[in-house]
Amino acid sequence: SPQYNPTQPLPVIIAGAGPSGLVAALTLQKYGVPFVIYEQNASDKICSDAGRGIDMSPSVIKILEKELGLYRRLDAAMKQYEYIDVSNMDGKHINTLRFKEMSERKRHITGERNFGFASRSKLQHILLEALGLIDRHGRIKDSPYGILRCGIAVTGYKKMIGNFIQVQLDNSMKVKGSALLACDGVHSYIRQCMQEGSEGSALNFTNQEAWWGTTTVRPGSALEQELLHIAASRKMQGYNVGLVVLGTSQNPGSFYANEVSKNVYSWSYFVESETSNADADLIRRGGKVLDETEKQELVDKIPSTCKILKLFSEFTPTADMNRSAVFDRANNLPSVDGRVALLGDAAHYYHPLRGEGSNKAMVDGYVAAMRLATAIMGKSRSSNSKSQKSPSIDWALLGFDSYKRRKENTALVKKSRKYGQGATSNSRYTCWARQTHFKFMSASKMIRELCTGDKSNSRFVSDMIKELKPYPKPARCIARPVIPGSGACDSIEMELSKTKTFTEEDVGCVCIGF
Repeated sequence: SPQYNPTQPLPVIIAGAGPSGLVAALTLQKYGVPFVIYEQNASDKICSDAGRGIDMSPSVIKILEKELGLYRRLDAAMKQYEYIDVSNMDGKHINTLRFKEMSERKRHITGERNFGFASRSKLQHILLEALGLIDRHGRIKDSPYGILRCGIAVTGYKKMIGNFIQVQLDNSMKVKGSALLACDGVHSYIRQCMQEGSEGSALNFTNQEAWWGTTTVRPGSALEQELLHIAASRKMQGYNVGLVVLGTSQNPGSFYANEVSKNVYSWSYFVESETSNADADLIRRGGKVLDETEKQELVDKIPSTCKILKLFSEFTPTADMNRSAVFDRANNLPSVDGRVALLGDAAHYYHPLRGEGSNKAMVDGYVAAMRLATAIMGKSRSSNSKSQKSPSIDWALLGFDSYKRRKENTALVKKSRKYGQGATSNSRYTCWARQTHFKFMSASKMIRELCTGDKSNSRFVSDMIKELKPYPKPARCIARPVIPGSGACDSIEMELSKTKTFTEEDVGCVCIGF
């Protein structure tokens, strides 16, 4: 089997260019570890944002700001909550959460950052910019420090003698890397390869479907007038208002909308459904749009009493709407196999309503990459005593898949499922209980709930720091180019020697440029 010089490490191969994969790549880049990202979607889908948004947790904000240095850039992706108006499908007002009227100290969830909502599309952009993989016009480009290949999926792997991983691509190519991080989502090919034949790996259909959309509020439109009316009647300053519409026994379902940038709202609408096509979840991730017939199906589902939801559906172009069945996966199967680790939705898949998935995925990306950086690039500390060697890659990733983390994830999947089922229930008691809960909720209580739900992420990062403390820390590096002829790019050169020169049309982006 081929060998490589351990002083010139092979790149870490990352499957998937979502938030988890990009956070992992940026962490590796900060410590000089070379990487290659393979993304199965075309380059124009990486930053697609049909109805996607993330309630940013304290742990993720600390990682992005403090550890990865994205403080100023994060301002462009996040928009702080000012007001959230809560009503029901019958048009009855329930409560208004007034974040803007709280003291600055109480609004902070970490440092000087207020509770806010991030656009997934903008977050992807700032991560790609920090990695040097996107130009000022927003186009994917080459970077000398890491490589992004679009339109190519990782379909399998094989552990090899010689301390490396051989990765199978869907274009029949095989490449090698020092480790493999599976950030390729709920339908992960790597998960299928790792857990083939295992019970409990199947998706669980929640008997729900979600409609997602991104809407630009045009000046003078009926939608703008309704938002201004809501702001005026609730005595809000401006109409930067988040919306929560709760279901009733007669009109079940739930609707959520947040302003992700000036006059642009991301929204989602959850209803019960008997459709259980697991591939339907790829609609949202792959960017497939609805046609007018499907859009009319959504319009027909909306109660006539819910004016704001009617307006959002009418003023959202079909091309900016998506539809997906809602699944989760609750199991306690291992997510590490030697030098291969499952991250984010590939390891644990949550109901989207509680906002657990994206935050946990980014924390996974950071923790896994820090463990790999310590193992690959850790340097001896200057000490009078004999310095301890860096841990092996296998050992470092084994600690990533702790039993405590798996147990917490399984519990959160079940908790999120229960919360999601309540959001679309037509039970009179459940609808009354949800409305009562929101009626007496304060803005500060919502912030506390977010911080409480983030404790497992905080513990996961703390456990990693404690476990790696005895080992030499990797030296931070502003930039470490991937140099032709070095062990760091052997796998890339091996692949390129067998293929033609790729163009943007071939793989969805410009691929290689050393």
